[in-house]
Amino acid sequence: MFTITSCNLDPLPEDQLPSFDKLYAVSLNVEAVDFICKPNASGYIIVGNLKSTENSDIIIIDVGTDGMQRNLHRINTPTFDEAVSAKLYEDDNSVLILGHRKSDPSQANIGQNILIKSNLDGIPIRADNVNSEDTISAEFKILTINENNPVQLNDFLIIPPNLIAVGRIRESPTGASNRITQIFDITSASFNNKNDSLFDKIREKPDAIVYDNSRSLKIRKGNTPSVVYEVMGQNISENPNGEVNGVSLNISWDIYTNLESGASERIYIGTDTDEAFGDILFHSNGKNYIAGNYVNTDTVFLISKEYTGVNNNVGQKIYTTTEYGNKVSSLTEDDDGNIIMALIDETDINNNSLLLKFSQAGEPIEDQNLKFISTGLYNIKKIENEAGNILVILSQKTFENNSTAIGLMKIKF
Repeated sequence: MFTITSCNLDPLPEDQLPSFDKLYAVSLNVEAVDFICKPNASGYIIVGNLKSTENSDIIIIDVGTDGMQRNLHRINTPTFDEAVSAKLYEDDNSVLILGHRKSDPSQANIGQNILIKSNLDGIPIRADNVNSEDTISAEFKILTINENNPVQLNDFLIIPPNLIAVGRIRESPTGASNRITQIFDITSASFNNKNDSLFDKIREKPDAIVYDNSRSLKIRKGNTPSVVYEVMGQNISENPNGEVNGVSLNISWDIYTNLESGASERIYIGTDTDEAFGDILFHSNGKNYIAGNYVNTDTVFLISKEYTGVNNNVGQKIYTTTEYGNKVSSLTEDDDGNIIMALIDETDINNNSLLLKFSQAGEPIEDQNLKFISTGLYNIKKIENEAGNILVILSQKTFENNSTAIGLMKIKF
């Protein structure tokens, strides 16, 4: 266990008092990655990376409902390991963490896509038959081992007994990339058995890889009964309908109605004007809200688009603004059905973060914005809404000496 305590941040105004406002792993070179709200409302699991110039280790922090750190586990290995995504595995009452592994930080491509597991107390799972001299505090399972065509998995979804991971595959270590989906049998390797090191891959999509510099970034369960899962990503393509001559960076949205099929339904989204994907929200009203920013500008956008089934794609509505930040990091829905957007102002020397609130029509709600200055909660990574319009915010703070800390805050918004 890594014994670093949390500390309080500067106070907020009285009408915005949070339930807590904490920093963790203070004055270390840490990166905030993801967090999970525990299903029994007993606290949170935070996942991050602890880095040096030569090494990176995954850390898991267990936080109570009052924001107090219960424990922090550093999974110390001789390799360069970075967590990229964490998901609650409800059937198993555990948390699965997707990571990337390199032999050293100078390695151009990751060597392995890895998976580790913790219980809901943030304690990493070790195999029952681990050697007594083995000092590594978690059992690592391998999804892919990279050789000629490096694969980088960025996000995953659990549909038992399957784990569906999305990312990109390269034509060569330095070649063009293509979006990829890989499906694994999550029961094929046990975290309690050190001899089970590799998950069985049962499907890979697409069937034909064209290496068009596309990549997948996020995967979500389908928003309608006919859809199994949906994948968001980026591609570089010609723009017959767009305002940019030649090619531009565009958002891709693929809908899969069958787990086994390699064919998807491609949903047209955006305007083909160099749009960088930020996040997607599947709203309780059945609509989809996609947010991001226009590349090399100070303009962010929120797109509302309805998809109610195969071949039933309703038109989109786009709101843009240049007043609040220039990069979208996260979206969530509050108790009233409003959309909350977290943004980062990368033009600010401190990367100040902001929150905006939108109606279901995709219009900003007047006087519902907040900029984090006095709290020092810069660089918001993720937001989640709890009952009572309480917003939980994961962030990362950089100090004057360039050391960092992970922040978690609860605020009424």
